[in-house]
Amino acid sequence: MTITSRKIGRFLSGLLAFGIVAYVAACLALSAMNPDRMHRRTTHAATMPAPEGLPEGFLLGTATAAYQVEGGNTDNDWSVFEQQPGHIAQGDRSGRASDEWNRVPQDIGLMKDLGANAYRFSVEWSRVEPQEGAWDESAWTHYEDEVRELRAAGITPMVTLLHFTLPEWLAARGGVRAQDFPPLFAKFAAEAGRRLGPQVHLWCTLNEPNVQMTLGYLDGRWPPGENSPPHAAEAFTGLLRAHAAAAAELHRVVPGAQVGVAVNMIVADPASRWNLLDWASSYMVRKAFDWSIYDAIVSGRARLSVPGIPSLDQPIAGLKDSADFVGVNYYTRFLFHFSTGFPPSFARTSDPENTTDLAWSIYPDGLQRVLQDTWTRYHLPIYVTENGIADAAGTRRGAYIQSHLEAVEAAAREGIPVRGYFYWSLVDNFEWAEGFRTRFGLYHVNYPTEERTLAPGAEVFRSWAATLAGPASR
Repeated sequence: MTITSRKIGRFLSGLLAFGIVAYVAACLALSAMNPDRMHRRTTHAATMPAPEGLPEGFLLGTATAAYQVEGGNTDNDWSVFEQQPGHIAQGDRSGRASDEWNRVPQDIGLMKDLGANAYRFSVEWSRVEPQEGAWDESAWTHYEDEVRELRAAGITPMVTLLHFTLPEWLAARGGVRAQDFPPLFAKFAAEAGRRLGPQVHLWCTLNEPNVQMTLGYLDGRWPPGENSPPHAAEAFTGLLRAHAAAAAELHRVVPGAQVGVAVNMIVADPASRWNLLDWASSYMVRKAFDWSIYDAIVSGRARLSVPGIPSLDQPIAGLKDSADFVGVNYYTRFLFHFSTGFPPSFARTSDPENTTDLAWSIYPDGLQRVLQDTWTRYHLPIYVTENGIADAAGTRRGAYIQSHLEAVEAAAREGIPVRGYFYWSLVDNFEWAEGFRTRFGLYHVNYPTEERTLAPGAEVFRSWAATLAGPASR
């Protein structure tokens, strides 16, 4: 039998046609199975109806981090990093920051004026242990007094132990990659539990370990300023080991302690519904960035499989089921597309139609999607440990708060156990590499005088706080 060139041509044409049909069918099937990922709406209606109310016992609070607001923190890796030219926008230095260290009673009064019933803040490790093995009693007393004042004001504290900054003495020998980082962090956690535990039941061991690994060890924009995939993998496992060790100590020292990790979760959608590589890229980003921390906590194994980073799959002692809740830090949605090159990578863009001062897409529907996905994957109670907007002009803050709390309310009506929402942030702060140019606060800060004034849009938070019913849950 002779195979003619015409027959070969027909076969190849048919094969090409079949491939095109299969490709289009796959794109349509993915779009049909993931309708939310094709939904481009980035704003809710401009009108702001009165809130219907949040669940009984709901925590509606604000959040800060010690290094960003306290001022006077000079013994950690960030205080060294910011002295190096080019690391901080406009050459800013944290300095006095928002002077919160000297204004705790005043700022608690601001929380009360907003109607907040909860406050998430961090204990600065380098402040209470400026030299290894030597506790600073005056610093611990400050935090103990702060917790008592919060409780006296009817405000439930949630304490974060590691919000990015490491004592300089630890950073100098490897930071989160150091072999003794986990036991040293566990010792710090145990001391915090003993001193604050009688009044604090809600604990975040780590804040955004996925961000700390990415910006510190892959992008080099944060301490230690590296671009080293092998070191990134070591940082990932070091942070997980530290959480496991600290969680064990908190559960041991604080009766009834509720412990979790605050993870930055983005909505990662394909840039084009007609590009299967974009679909694959967005899936891999969410798996690696959003889910890798809690997948590890649920399974007890540190797993990473990301192009360019050494693959990981190893057990970690004490990690399995070491969290009592999931902390969700949600700000934005990015669109991802596959970027050719060697090695191949992912590139991201934002929706241009409505963004914050940091050019992050304003996408409130994404918060409800993240809450749904988190509950489906882990079946643990959830706290929105951060959500907020950089809005110096104050023209978008009110609508932002309204639409994102509507998303929380909708998730709660679906039966998702969302226990709290913490707006980032109470006051304007030193925003890491962005310096002071961003304005997240419900209260604006005049940095020369440190005077606080209510930011435009903050009254929407107050109106939601007025709907709270029943005592705070913790």
